[in-house]
Amino acid sequence: MKLHAAGLNRADLNIREGRFAEAPLPIVLGVEGAGEVAAVGDGVTGFAIGDRVVINPMVVCDECEACAAGRDSECPRLQVVGEHFDGTYAEYIALPARNMIAAPEGLGYEALAASIVAYMTAWHMLKTRGQLLEGETVLIVGAGSGVASAAVQVAKALGATVIATTSTEQKEQQVRALGADEVINYRAEPDFHEAVRKLTGGLGVDLVHETVGRATVGKSILSARHGGRLVGMGSHTGSVAELDLWSIYRREVTLIGCHTSNRPEIAEFLPLLADGSLRPIVDSVFPLADAADAQERLNAPDRFGRVVLSTTS
Repeated sequence: MKLHAAGLNRADLNIREGRFAEAPLPIVLGVEGAGEVAAVGDGVTGFAIGDRVVINPMVVCDECEACAAGRDSECPRLQVVGEHFDGTYAEYIALPARNMIAAPEGLGYEALAASIVAYMTAWHMLKTRGQLLEGETVLIVGAGSGVASAAVQVAKALGATVIATTSTEQKEQQVRALGADEVINYRAEPDFHEAVRKLTGGLGVDLVHETVGRATVGKSILSARHGGRLVGMGSHTGSVAELDLWSIYRREVTLIGCHTSNRPEIAEFLPLLADGSLRPIVDSVFPLADAADAQERLNAPDRFGRVVLSTTS
């Protein structure tokens, strides 16, 4: 595959900073990418040279019971592009045909590189694991990030009422433009769980989408209603947190963990990406040679959406 664009991911920073022990070093970073088919292996059908494609980065054994059922996240030999072997900060990459997705028309390579993993993750968290239902209320914590901004759109597409938290007035406007019904500025209201309860008549939300980690997970739990759910993946502010167990036990809150996603989910959200119902948010684009600057942008407080590398000169 000839890569045209690579999407940055927080996994890139974790590996660079030595916080992902599974990564073999040295390694070419990059979980996400989009481009065109440059060559086709023997026996491969369904793709031709020049086809526009985007990567599904979950590489599985395709032999176990979980793989047969399409449950990629449960494959015991699951590996991820750019985490377990060389990734997309490159001009070319070779991957199994099952990891190629025919690109929807109407989206450029940069938008494609910013789309699949964010929507795979958000869909897996909200629809598959969180079992979000039409008419429920969901809280999206830290809605300026790539996955959380995708989650706002996914939740609206699933018919939910969306409350989101973010950090600036500008981001408040951007999150509302994505479809959020209410937005809480957590800088102005650091105890955002209290604001959530006010907005829900004292009840709390049905489901919390949590990707921030230690800095917010306690307040996220307090934002859930009695019998509510919290679905979590990612922890860029820290993976170890002190929790008030009574806030979970007495209110019968369910904590749901997530890791990666499943291939059949792509077919569920891809039509929404194709018809524009889901709209990839690209914050900025850097040339491949400026990958270090792009990673710095990933941590910028005013970033909104995805950071992307252009891998073509």
